[in-house]
Amino acid sequence: MEHLRPASGTAIRRLSRRQLLAGLGATGVGAIGLAACTGDGGGSGGASTEPASRSSSSGTSEEATGPIVWANWPAYIAKGTLQGFERSSGIHVDYKTPINDNDEFLAVIGDDLDAGHPIGYDIITMTSWVTAQLLDKGVLQPFGPVEGADRVISSLATPNWDPEQRYSMPWQAGLTGIAYDARRVDRAIGSIAELFERKDLAGGVGMLTELSDTLGMVLLGRGHSLSDLSEDDLDASIDYLRSRSDAGQFAGFYGNNFMKGLRNGTLTASLAWSGDVLQEQLKNPYLKFVVPEEGLLIWSDDLLVPRGSTQAAAVAELAAYYYQPEVAARVAAWVNYICPVEGAREAMTKVAPDLVDNPLIFPDGSINEVSYLFPNLPIEMFDRVSQSFSEIAGT
Repeated sequence: MEHLRPASGTAIRRLSRRQLLAGLGATGVGAIGLAACTGDGGGSGGASTEPASRSSSSGTSEEATGPIVWANWPAYIAKGTLQGFERSSGIHVDYKTPINDNDEFLAVIGDDLDAGHPIGYDIITMTSWVTAQLLDKGVLQPFGPVEGADRVISSLATPNWDPEQRYSMPWQAGLTGIAYDARRVDRAIGSIAELFERKDLAGGVGMLTELSDTLGMVLLGRGHSLSDLSEDDLDASIDYLRSRSDAGQFAGFYGNNFMKGLRNGTLTASLAWSGDVLQEQLKNPYLKFVVPEEGLLIWSDDLLVPRGSTQAAAVAELAAYYYQPEVAARVAAWVNYICPVEGAREAMTKVAPDLVDNPLIFPDGSINEVSYLFPNLPIEMFDRVSQSFSEIAGT
């Protein structure tokens, strides 16, 4: 029986849900409703920040001239900071948001990416489990370590797929939990098991198209340890997911659009990403983000340079710019995800003081202790599990 190890060496101990709620100071049944600040999405943002140094330690030989074409997820940057980078560096960035789902995006660029051809983007922002797979395939090129790499928060630093951070830098990180609209449920939701089994939720539950999110939550919900996971655990959890899908528990599988389903009532409850929920809570105070009693998933979206790009040096300069704490704080204030940059919390006192103590942006021990990383699966096992998952999700 093959056992799998998590994608990082972070050791995370379980904490009881009651202890967790006490640590968060939350009210209700595991639901977090925290005030969020959107920051300056279209203003000067990081314009006043000192430019990133051009003396990156990445070892790239080309001149950092740009332009850079960047593929990112929607609503995932404070655009004022992007303008600040362009002014301070003289490098133009053509910023695009074509990524709604990792697999969906890879299906578009995959052939050229595998062949080492230009794919139309110099930076792609992919989730960490995909980063590990792409490094295994040899389709990325180094651009680091960049200036500021020593500021990566400890839970994301030196991942085992890229311990020197030559090929990747965390852009933002997040948590996968449960979201629901309190107006549409008979009683609060406190666990992953409830999401899969409660009959009053049948037909209104949203899953995520990201394999690591949905399968990871199934595994946690069934009591499996992600730090000591077997192939049998994976197979049994896939079978369970299929059975709940066949039973009509799910409304469907969603990418970045799960929030639309919660907004219009198509979904009663859903697996959900923390930052999206925090942003939506500004408009809907009835929306709850649940820290399930079985735990959360933690992940990062990473900056990566495809092998076919000629702009690794310019990307290194951009990454160094965004690892300045003042710039990182502006981005965190806008996107409301976990900030990966040490020192940004202190900088947040000047950007959005009400977010300094937000545990879903700057996690404290109570969140870290119930957050788990989806393991980096061997490629053969990943392909097999991915095929089964795609059949269930219809992707």
